[in-house]
Amino acid sequence: MASCSGCGPGYRSPLDAMKGPREEIIYLPCIYRNTGILKPDYLATVDVNPKSPTYCQVIHRLPMPNLRDELHHSGWNACSSCFDDASKKRNFLILPSLVSSRIYVVDVGTNPRAPKIYKVCTPWQRGALTSHRHTHWY
Repeated sequence: MASCSGCGPGYRSPLDAMKGPREEIIYLPCIYRNTGILKPDYLATVDVNPKSPTYCQVIHRLPMPNLRDELHHSGWNACSSCFDDASKKRNFLILPSLVSSRIYVVDVGTNPRAPKIYKVCTPWQRGALTSHRHTHWY
């Protein structure tokens, strides 16, 4: 296996990832389930750059357009196995919802500090998507 050239969005191994540059922002799905608060869940953008004046602060909140989604763990549109493919970018965050079964595609590439919803995929639309396995819908 060739060594990681650093040209793609991922890393060849967790050890290589640990040697990579430190993250400067992170995205956290925030849910209101069982809180008594009737608001849409949101994606929080947190500054984790120790040299930044907003270190450890939520710098942006992206509310979802619907109530009672229960956002779950997120994933990227390009995984670590794409580490050697310069044509791939991690510019979309995929946010599935447990209760509503919606999938939100969030554009984090255009403005990483203030992401925006790119597309909402409903359970009804996914039926059509699964029949086209290699079709990219984001």
